Amino acid sequence: MATERVVVREMAWRELCPWLILFRTFGLAISLPILFLATLGTLLTPLGWIGSEAWLMPGHDREDAAFRRVAMADNTRWAHELRDEWAPLSMFPQSIGEIVHTDPSIIEPIYRRFVWPLASVFRGEVRGARLGVLLLGTLWMLLVWGFFGGAITRMAVVKLGREEQIGLGEALRHAAGRWLSYISSPLFPLVGVVLIALPLVLIGLLMRTSGGVLLAGVFWFLFLLGGLSITILLLGLMFGWPLMWGVISSEEQGDAFDAFSRSYSYTFQRPLHYLFYAFLATFFGALAWLLVFHFSEAVLSFSRLPAQLVVGSERWSELSSAIANPGFRWEPVCFGASLIAVWEGLVRTIAAAFGYSFFFCLAAAIYLLLRRDVDQTEFDEVYVEREDRQYRLPDLTLPGSEQLPSDGTAD
Repeated sequence: MATERVVVREMAWRELCPWLILFRTFGLAISLPILFLATLGTLLTPLGWIGSEAWLMPGHDREDAAFRRVAMADNTRWAHELRDEWAPLSMFPQSIGEIVHTDPSIIEPIYRRFVWPLASVFRGEVRGARLGVLLLGTLWMLLVWGFFGGAITRMAVVKLGREEQIGLGEALRHAAGRWLSYISSPLFPLVGVVLIALPLVLIGLLMRTSGGVLLAGVFWFLFLLGGLSITILLLGLMFGWPLMWGVISSEEQGDAFDAFSRSYSYTFQRPLHYLFYAFLATFFGALAWLLVFHFSEAVLSFSRLPAQLVVGSERWSELSSAIANPGFRWEPVCFGASLIAVWEGLVRTIAAAFGYSFFFCLAAAIYLLLRRDVDQTEFDEVYVEREDRQYRLPDLTLPGSEQLPSDGTAD
């Protein structure tokens, strides 16, 4: 008996390997609208940190290197100033070894800038003015990236999920309309931590007396239960907060509570899936950052090359020193070198902004993946405003008659 041949003409890779959606985020992250939003956020981020530091910390405290390195996590530095740490090279790379020598980590530093300040607070490493700086700086991060990150994730989920594109204006209107939810969703579990810790602190005050220690010993199980609850809330916040932006950007009823419940549910129900997606995102992010960083440095190198060839090595050495240390004096050479430094700093800032745009696009993709794993919700089930009006027939207006609705009903 002859067997019937089966010819596979098309593979539904989106169904077989849904995690391939992660590799589509690079094209989104470098698109002009998303990169523009990320650049604005990158330029605004240090302002709040610098302002809070200048307001709350005396001058000598600003020289505390350990505090700045561990707690501030480079949030007070402008993006273009981090170039030497990204790639400690003195020239454009000339070999594969020099390219790989570039620090390929871009996802982890972005994540750290959001997490480390609060982590330092909960570890009890800072008090007084330093505590105020970290709290104000973190609030500023939420204000800035609650808006720009919300717009980025909105554009990402619509493109990745529905294969549709929305305009920059529509994304900004969406982010503005749900800005409070973007800001408050990471604060939601922190409020729970405070509510749990407050009665425990009050009971702890009784331990100043001998009878209070005995009373605390009797009810110490309450401290253990409170510690368990706080640990769950902080652990879920540490890993689940990037998903919160995806919830608010994707769901019709997306608000702070929905973002909190879904992000915690997906994080704890599918931890291995989340870990796998995070590993892929980090690896892919390293490759993407190598490309973006060296591309931006190539732009700068080839921009300088024509001028370097005609002005001579000695003159160019003087100009390079002036560009590297701009003084913004009204002398023609100094002022011109300062302007060159500004333009080159903008190029490096855009390259650094890619890290933020890529981070939020990956977070949106991982949310869609985890939602599919847990709730069996397809990628294309992303809420779009006024979708019911998008596909309805236009209203009919007959000469000499009133306007009739498109469903054919009349009062």
